[in-house]
Order: sequence, then structure tokens, then C-alpha cells
Amino acid sequence: MATIEAIGLSKRYGARNALEELTFTADAGEVIGLLGPNGAGKTTTIRMLTTILEPTGGTFSVAGVPGDQPHRIRQRIGVLPENAGYPPRQTGGEYLRYAARLFGHGRQAARDVSDRLLNDVGLGGRAGERISTYSRGMKQRLGIARALVNDPVVVFLDEPTLGLDPAGQREILATIGEIRRDATVLLSTHTLTEVEQVCSTVLILDHGTLRAAGPIHEVVAGAHSLSDAFFRLTEEDRHD
Repeated sequence: MATIEAIGLSKRYGARNALEELTFTADAGEVIGLLGPNGAGKTTTIRMLTTILEPTGGTFSVAGVPGDQPHRIRQRIGVLPENAGYPPRQTGGEYLRYAARLFGHGRQAARDVSDRLLNDVGLGGRAGERISTYSRGMKQRLGIARALVNDPVVVFLDEPTLGLDPAGQREILATIGEIRRDATVLLSTHTLTEVEQVCSTVLILDHGTLRAAGPIHEVVAGAHSLSDAFFRLTEEDRHD
């Protein structure tokens, strides 16, 4: 059974189509790269699938739950938004324990979950330090840990390596490789090399329209690389 299914998913703002009739499916264990230029509709897609925005048209389901049951979907997904905010005066451990309690864990269970996830993302030794002292890369890893606190079926990551140095990017990509063992991952990024490293499938959007979808080798067929295919697909209408 598909863990994500979108059928004709659309979002309009007045006369503008932010997303137009997006249809795709994702299966368990897939890492899907969501690609497109700025304004292509990537964040709009994530916000609808995570029930932050209501679609103008179409239907979707996430983790087997229909889109008209947002509470149940939110119980089964993890999300790292592009601009995640963190309480600077809390420690990393306090932040994760609080998140775990929100999902119904008791005090000791929340501590156990927090300790495990912080170790998994390489922050076990910094659990007692305030988040205000964390580097950007550490905050991104903390955000991924927060996205996993409820053992999600589907994880949405919006630009998780933005602003990181190569070492930080490598750490985040390795973490994504671990997540795919237990969950489907939808990864929105501008970095095509990241997609080639960790994704099995890509969706390429441009001006709210799906330009290509499928396994990377199929999308790249007839082009020299994913980069060539991406620019060909997203610049076609600019030269008409």
C-alpha cells in the first residue's frame, strides 16, 4: 500500500495556481526527491500533505489516512520545515522530552526516546546544553530527531542541508539513509547531488506543474545527468 498518494492535488491563491493537479504515489522505504526552482510549488506540496494547508482541489492520503483526517495524519508523520524555530533557552534534551510528552509518552519513556534519538543524530554528548549554543548543523540534526519522536510512517524534510558545510551535509544525508529503513521520506532540496546520493525517485515541479516523476534513471534518460534533465524540464517554457 502506498504511504503517500496524491490525486489531482491543487492549490490556488486567487487567480494564481501554486500547484496544479499533482498526482503521484510513494511506497514504504522510498526516499523521494522533490525538486523545482523557487516558487515551483514544493513547499506548498509539503504543507498540504502535512495538513497545514487545505487543498483547493484533489485528494490525498498519507500513511494510509485520508486527507480529511488531519489529526490522524499528524500522529503518523514527522516534519522538518525549512525554517524550523527552536526555544533557545531549552536544552536539546528538554526540547525532545517535551515533544515526546506531547505524543503521549510518560516521563521516563520521554527521557528514553530523547536519549535514543539524540544519540542517533550525534548529539548525545550535547543533550544538556542550551539550543542557543548549537551550530546550524546541530539544530538541523535536532530538528530531524524531533521529526522522529513519534516513530513516523512518513517523514517530510524541507531543505534539511540548507546553509550547512560539506561535513554537515554528509551527516544529514547519512541520517536520511538511516531513516529510510523505517519510514518513507519526502526530501525537498535544491541540491541535485544530494538527490542522486539518497533518493530512489524524483518529482520535478515548475510553476506548480509536475514536469517529471519516476525513478532517477528514467527521468535522466536522454540527458547527460540529473542536472541536465532538471534544467531542460524547468526551462522549456521559458524559451517558447
